[in-house]
Amino acid sequence: MTVRSLFIAFVLMSSVHVSAQQDQPSLICPATKPAVRDVEHRIWAGFHTRDLAALDKLINDDFISTDDGGTRRGKRERLAEIERPEGDIHTEASEQPEDFRVVFTSGIAILNFTRRWTDYEKKMGIDWGSVVGVLACENGGWREVAFQETDMPNKNRKPLVGAGDHNINDYVGHYRFGESGDKGEVSITRIGDKLYDTWADEEATELLPGKYDMFFSREDGLAERFLRDKSGKVTGILYTLGDGEVEAKRMP
Repeated sequence: MTVRSLFIAFVLMSSVHVSAQQDQPSLICPATKPAVRDVEHRIWAGFHTRDLAALDKLINDDFISTDDGGTRRGKRERLAEIERPEGDIHTEASEQPEDFRVVFTSGIAILNFTRRWTDYEKKMGIDWGSVVGVLACENGGWREVAFQETDMPNKNRKPLVGAGDHNINDYVGHYRFGESGDKGEVSITRIGDKLYDTWADEEATELLPGKYDMFFSREDGLAERFLRDKSGKVTGILYTLGDGEVEAKRMP
């Protein structure tokens, strides 16, 4: 099963409620790691069990989310996602986050952790990684006010079964962007049985083989496919990130 690690940054802001007519103490959210971790877990449980009532209390009315593709949603759109029938895609998320960190400063709590999410396509029997988000608080209780999805490469990803048939010597060489190389160059080198991609003077990045002429990187979400001419000779690299593409042509 392929599972992709995801970076979750939850921002929780302490809201101070003060009455102008009455001398009442401020209602401040408990600034402790267990307190905010408990809220994060209750939000996870709400989505896991599709509990709209619980989520309505845990999510601020002014909530806004941004996913990894730049799409923005408010509270209504966020809750509407779990009101719809599941369909052919089933999503699972690990209950306990990893590498959980909290920083409290000036009435703000910033949570930073990793959670693993996987989407399963029921009919085709395939799975792939999915993404998550950001938070906030009011009237003495932490509430989700923002949600930011940031995809993290899977550091433990293994090459696909049957992907070891690459003749990696085919790919070694220098490639350039733009007709004259004015857009930059990239070098593909081999060390032992591993292939590396080096852009300009940056550090080399190991490439993990997929099927055919496709490779992936642990460092980012780039997928790169080596292009061949009719004779089978490698002539370039097509880099794909999201719905963007850029091609580098092999230098003689």
